[in-house]
Amino acid sequence: MEEKKQAPFAPGEKGFAVFLLIFGAFFLWQSVKLYLQVPGADSAGAVPMFVSAVIVILAIAIIISDRNAPSVNQGLTFGGMFRQTLGFIFQKDVLVELILILAYCFALNFGLGFYIATPLFLWISMCYLLRRDYVKNLLWTALCMAFIIVVFRFIFSVVLP
Repeated sequence: MEEKKQAPFAPGEKGFAVFLLIFGAFFLWQSVKLYLQVPGADSAGAVPMFVSAVIVILAIAIIISDRNAPSVNQGLTFGGMFRQTLGFIFQKDVLVELILILAYCFALNFGLGFYIATPLFLWISMCYLLRRDYVKNLLWTALCMAFIIVVFRFIFSVVLP
């Protein structure tokens, strides 16, 4: 039987497993600290500890299994790999959405209010990502806000900021 040749990994695919390992290890450490405060299966740290341990184990398994796989970054210096990976991960749409999320957080933090900031964020995000149907996006925004208000404010009695 002929062995199928694997296509080279895209920029950042191998690095993402390393990111998951670091992310998982940090949260495993935090959840162990939480678990040690009140040990037991019903502890607040039990589920996070289990989930982060699974993330760490699977990230290590991915790193080991993909260590010799070809990558488009092969032969580049660390700086070149880093630039190419960042360019691949943070494409224009991702950067714009990150900026919109930060602007939304700042708007909430500086007192704009949930009922103004959230519909603005939703409508601007939908208009940017779809690049059409501005009135339809306004209707979807109104529907989302109505759902959020009904579910959280009236059903769960959550005080929205």
